Amino acid sequence: MVKFLLLALAFGLAHAYDELQGKWDTIVVAANNVEKIELGGNLRLYVREVTCNNDCTEMYITFYVNLNGQCSKTTVTGYKQADGTYRTQYEGDNIFQPVYATSKNLVFTGKNTDRAGKETKLIFVLGKSKTLSQEENEKLEALTEKEDIPKENIRDVLATGCPAFQESD
Repeated sequence: MVKFLLLALAFGLAHAYDELQGKWDTIVVAANNVEKIELGGNLRLYVREVTCNNDCTEMYITFYVNLNGQCSKTTVTGYKQADGTYRTQYEGDNIFQPVYATSKNLVFTGKNTDRAGKETKLIFVLGKSKTLSQEENEKLEALTEKEDIPKENIRDVLATGCPAFQESD
């Protein structure tokens, strides 16, 4: 029986990792420090792809950022921590984790501590579609409340990406 449960757990984790991986678009981002995610903000990330190594102890996130009118492509590696979160360096120290994954949407929560020590709580909603349904928006608002992010700090970012990657990726 124990072997069966371990096999089921391993299969479930493998399936969850499969849900994470692939081509994505950032649909919505929210933060308690809204200036970091406004148009031109250094944490307004336009995610394009998420992949993992075999056991997903390393997660690779490829994104664009549009700073000073220049679109730059970046890939960061998140290293899985003992508590299940991932840690990486980008505009300071970042701790993040996937909190919801389906074939249609992927939601991450995270915390950025910039070089000046300012902490920013973040939510990224990635998707395969262009918008969120009413139910998905309600779930997002509940998550922002849980994360102490004002719901007025939710930003629709899909239409404001980098023109350089709209057709080429």
